[in-house]
Amino acid sequence: MKNCFYIPRILVPGKERTNWSVIACDRYRNERSYWESENAARGADPSALDLILPEFRLGENDDEEFARIREEMYAALENDYLEKLLRGWVLTERKTASYTRRGIVGAIDLECYSYGGGEGQVRALQAADEELVRAYLKQRENAPVEMPHIMILYDDPKDKAIGALKKEDPEKLYDYKIKNGSLKGYFLPEEIAEETAERILSRMQNFFVIEGVAAAEAAKVFWQKVKAGITKGEMGRHPARFLLAEFINLSDDAVDIQPVHRLVKETEKEAFLDFISKKFKCEKSGSLLVPKIAFSKENIQAVDEAVAQFLKADGGKLCYVHGEDRLKKFAEEEGSAGILMPRPKKESLLKEVGEGGVFPANSLCVGGADGARYYVEAREISYD
Repeated sequence: MKNCFYIPRILVPGKERTNWSVIACDRYRNERSYWESENAARGADPSALDLILPEFRLGENDDEEFARIREEMYAALENDYLEKLLRGWVLTERKTASYTRRGIVGAIDLECYSYGGGEGQVRALQAADEELVRAYLKQRENAPVEMPHIMILYDDPKDKAIGALKKEDPEKLYDYKIKNGSLKGYFLPEEIAEETAERILSRMQNFFVIEGVAAAEAAKVFWQKVKAGITKGEMGRHPARFLLAEFINLSDDAVDIQPVHRLVKETEKEAFLDFISKKFKCEKSGSLLVPKIAFSKENIQAVDEAVAQFLKADGGKLCYVHGEDRLKKFAEEEGSAGILMPRPKKESLLKEVGEGGVFPANSLCVGGADGARYYVEAREISYD
């Protein structure tokens, strides 16, 4: 089997960068105050927040922001805020009061990645929002560094791949306190990373991008552009050919796959609730609808089409919300209403995609609002 994995030289913040880590930029899309508080909490310290653009701000001053981020990336490299490791992977340990989730930060070969229902060894689990793809591509085209929030699923029911690492004594790279617990990272040298890759490949033929699909698609498009302008000899290890990501085990009980919910704002609340209730059998709770449907590509698509039909006729703004509690809170606001999407079944998730097609954009997430990947690791993607 072709090896889709790559073992890069990963960049990590120095041990004194205690305020570095920040949650994925696609979370808290409707809460500017969250990101303002994150910025205030880090004070004058260097932070991953300098190297990303929260998605809620996309479309405001993108060109200026991407230029600023590019300069911040160069500053992080030149001032040693980011330090380059030897070739290897990073074992992550995400601990909360209710679970401990382990993953591996490594890289994939974009030659093995396909999106939009493609048949590559690494595939998208859900479609990408094309506006986000264009934004991520624009940012990546001029960036010296990538620091994605991409998460890729593999399935290892007996936890052989990561479980075998218990006999190792890896070097601790970082230990952060985060909103709902802690995040630790341990270095896996090249030889151990290769052994881990072999164990994963022996258990699974395909891998599925669940988080950061738009960023992954942008990376693939960017690589195709770069590839067209270089020689065959340069293609083998060009840094743009690879993509940093965190691999997580679908069979791990700590990997909680949740739906992404729909919220409509700035609309006639009762008209929206009535319209959707006529399209689907629903339970109604205040400003929240719970359609009595199973989680499937067809059902999610049907909900999205009904929402789009209403917005076209009556107006409003569609938002995507991670987490049931946050949806309930937002739905009670003036001019807002929500749809609580059905929960996916982990055991049939990969089978349904394997049979063809992908779930619609914004169908799935890992762990709701707080379960997303936190930015820590980075990787150089250009020779500039």
